[in-house]
Amino acid sequence: MMRSAILSLALGAVLVTWAGAPPGQAAVPLAVDMSGPQMVGRGRVGVVVTIVGLQPDLHPTIEGTATVGGQSFQGGPDRVIAARFPAAFDLPAGRVRVGGDASMAEFTPVPPLDENTPIAVEITVRQGKAVATARRTGMLLLPTIIVPGYLSDMAGKPDTGILSAFEQRGYRSQGPSPDLFWFTYPSRSLGLKEASQALSTYVREVVLPTTYAARVNVIGYSLGGLLVRWNLAFDDGWDHLVNRFVMVGVPNEGTVLSYVGTWYPIAAPWARTSAARNMLPTFPFWRPAPGAPWTFPPDAQNTALIELNTHPLPEGIRAYAFYGNQQPDAEGRGTWAGVTGRLPRPGFASGAGDGVVLVASALGLPINGGAGVPGLAERLVMQRDLGPVGHLWLLESAISEIEDVLLGGKVPDQPRPSRDGVERAPTMQHAVQNDPGGRFLISGAR
Repeated sequence: MMRSAILSLALGAVLVTWAGAPPGQAAVPLAVDMSGPQMVGRGRVGVVVTIVGLQPDLHPTIEGTATVGGQSFQGGPDRVIAARFPAAFDLPAGRVRVGGDASMAEFTPVPPLDENTPIAVEITVRQGKAVATARRTGMLLLPTIIVPGYLSDMAGKPDTGILSAFEQRGYRSQGPSPDLFWFTYPSRSLGLKEASQALSTYVREVVLPTTYAARVNVIGYSLGGLLVRWNLAFDDGWDHLVNRFVMVGVPNEGTVLSYVGTWYPIAAPWARTSAARNMLPTFPFWRPAPGAPWTFPPDAQNTALIELNTHPLPEGIRAYAFYGNQQPDAEGRGTWAGVTGRLPRPGFASGAGDGVVLVASALGLPINGGAGVPGLAERLVMQRDLGPVGHLWLLESAISEIEDVLLGGKVPDQPRPSRDGVERAPTMQHAVQNDPGGRFLISGAR
């Protein structure tokens, strides 16, 4: 945890016109106001103080308390010499700067943040028998990086709706000190390893120099979650860099769609890229005929994801998994979990999922006799069933709960009701069954 800092307020130093009453008019009551504390630059927390009703002949004084990380220090009283002034707490330098760079006081320097940190500033102005106080609180947020999924770069820009939803909860994606970042990468030209390296470079060269933080939160949607997992496994320091890791619809064991897509000309250009091939299933998903054991077709090797899945999530990472859970319908249609035969008449086994990623793949659980992903499901802080939500809408559907996770709010620990009113629990085991109609379904706890 961040060591607590002791800040002292030195308020003043910018002389402006006194807000006294004109001759013949009643004096304006003493009042003080202050903007909420927030980052105004890397490591600088700023407030703007405004005082009205000042009467210089009464020799007004000002005193204050600043609290960061649970500890506080009182400064003053000092003579008031300004009716309005900005003040900034320079955390790395341990100085209070007023009206620009003028240093007016010192405090114990604050190291880069490793957790969301509350801050409160209170000032009191005394003038004769009158007393006015203003108190403002805020939260210094760890930077949060959203890593979108495959083909997200086709839009050419971040999803403004997603960013706006986070900004409504206090995040800022613009300005001199943003704490919300959208990682854009060429998903159609980079494989898993290369895209992960690009993410690492982005965090090192853009996020950390812009913010005042020793740790970051990361939201990985779909393929984006695999990029984060790759860096946690293979990039030195990422296991200490990441504070909270939120996975949303991540194909931790791949997706059958990446394989089947290569069969159809309309989808083949996107299904044959390196990134798409890196999302081929790592669980047995093919068989030549009904009744044969599940295995792997010779053209579906995915060595990158197989290698990644030998690495458990690092201990100390607070990881969360959000996933869609639509059960197969009465005709057995659902999220593909297995393929029997080939074109022109393949058969498909289906399971619970979001239409692209199986619940079991999102949680790293065994599928079709596969091993799953050791050290994933058992290290999750939370598994969140979003109900029957399609893959493309998962991130949007989960925004409010993701924000609660990142901001420390209460998150429900029960699955959401599905549209039919039945609560869906996470599917913990999956096995293949042969039903009387000849269809092959992936079944599990429902």
